[in-house]
Amino acid sequence: KRSILLDLKSEAGRDVFWRLLADADVVAQNYRAGKLDKLGLSYEHVRQRKPDIIYASLNAFGHLGPWAHRPGHEQFAQAATGMQRRFGGDGPPAVQPNPINDYGTGFMGAYAVALALLHRQRTGEGQHVDTALAYTAMMHQSPFMQLYGGKCWDEPSGQERLGSGPLHQAYRARDGWVFIGARQDEVARLAAVDGLAGIASLRGEALEQALAQRFANDTVDMWVARLTKAGIGAHRYIGDLDELMQDPWVTAHALSLTREHDEIGLVTTCGPVPRLSRTPIRVGRPAPKPGSDARAILTEIGLADRVEALIEAGVVRVDGVAAG
Repeated sequence: KRSILLDLKSEAGRDVFWRLLADADVVAQNYRAGKLDKLGLSYEHVRQRKPDIIYASLNAFGHLGPWAHRPGHEQFAQAATGMQRRFGGDGPPAVQPNPINDYGTGFMGAYAVALALLHRQRTGEGQHVDTALAYTAMMHQSPFMQLYGGKCWDEPSGQERLGSGPLHQAYRARDGWVFIGARQDEVARLAAVDGLAGIASLRGEALEQALAQRFANDTVDMWVARLTKAGIGAHRYIGDLDELMQDPWVTAHALSLTREHDEIGLVTTCGPVPRLSRTPIRVGRPAPKPGSDARAILTEIGLADRVEALIEAGVVRVDGVAAG
């Protein structure tokens, strides 16, 4: 990934954009509906110059409907779809701290772009890809809309919930927390585990209380070993990020990645998540300072003689952007 910062409100900045477009397969933008129309950079404008372009729009509320012109980010999508109410439980609405809609919308956008590229490969046609944080938030809410045998419509919610029921939740052991996941038809197998005898006939709150009492009597590692041997899903809880990044499973899967950053030295981040057998992902450099690749990019598109003038005029920035 390389970075160039352009002032798209200037004619010179838009001229650079059109030059970049000539060799582009995909344009991705995250403005709310109508913003890029004012600059002449909407999908309709772009496809007039490059009909086979894949133009991806990712924003808070999509590009149609009553909220299309509203600004928004992760927390707005959570509020608009009920996620914060669910996370707050019986108390006031609470922000889900993990940006699952930010990540999810990026993933869904990439998936849609891949489908659009496949369609273009087959037909030569470009198209507009539209996804939004609120779309993704709706997807995250969909499991709670489903009806199935044994459905509990008032399932636990809020930050204090430990799971979806006594057989699928966290329990405090002697030295930490362990999460178990068992089906109802596995209760007899669970009851055969050393330390859990006598629970087979229990249900609901009585089962939860009995399991809580039993789990408190032994260590996390002991419970994980016993349950795993019995074929019952169980895992200890990771305490913090330092523990996570040094976990043997994480390091064995190269999910703890340390690289040299040009300005701040060694940085440790999560490694690549998808794994491809024939075309493994190549780990590149950490994210560069915004705009730091401008000179090289401008030279590649035939503007070597205008680089310094564009920088001097503020059309191109090479020194990053202020926070906030």
